[in-house]
Amino acid sequence: MRLLFIGDVTADPGLRAVRLHLPDIRDQYHLVIANAENASGGKGLTKKHYRMLRDAGVDAITLGNHAFDKKEILEFIETEPILRAANYPPGAPGKDRLVLEAGGERLLVFQLMGRVFLEPNLDSPFQVADRILASCEAENRLVDVHAEVTSEKYALFRYLDGRVSALLGTHTHVPTADAQISERGTAFLTDVGMTGTYDSIIGGETESFLARFLTALPQPFRAAKGRASLLAVELELEGGRARQIRPYRWDEP
Repeated sequence: MRLLFIGDVTADPGLRAVRLHLPDIRDQYHLVIANAENASGGKGLTKKHYRMLRDAGVDAITLGNHAFDKKEILEFIETEPILRAANYPPGAPGKDRLVLEAGGERLLVFQLMGRVFLEPNLDSPFQVADRILASCEAENRLVDVHAEVTSEKYALFRYLDGRVSALLGTHTHVPTADAQISERGTAFLTDVGMTGTYDSIIGGETESFLARFLTALPQPFRAAKGRASLLAVELELEGGRARQIRPYRWDEP
């Protein structure tokens, strides 16, 4: 099974990168999954932008700490292939897992939200992962770890090593260079990176972000504009094990 996982799609540049490039390479993969919690103006996901991503070739979408920033997501999150973090409390809107079929195999996909410096009131991502894995028989298992702290992502990697096929980090919008496959067959990358404009501060307008640091005062968030980049990870999974992990990057001409 060949997969493409697209890192945090952020605002108009991120949407543009997916729409410009994904259709050209879509037939190389059995499945394409994208994190899109920042797709609509940098925070949240609207139905219009969800449809753009699906029409471009994205099969399923993961969210994150901005999952519910656009209230209209409540109108379609239950019926579409969209995942919110599995460690929200019971009764939270949306699905906590998906099982997709492609290439003659099944893929379980779920997301875990980090608690350190991010969402401390959520359930333990370690215990939630145990419960999901105990109840699903899919051969291949992909986890999006949406977390602030690299040590928490590595802790989840070590805890789930050999029990999932791949664990990919999102949220920080900065790609890391530690792609690896463990001896037990689990692929890992601390952060896939952002699909958007890098002429920014993690996708936000430079001037307003700088003002936060220089004045220590609240500033309105404004998404940056500029040349787009698509950052992703290519995965090859077979029989529950990762055979290949390779970071992927495309830059708008």
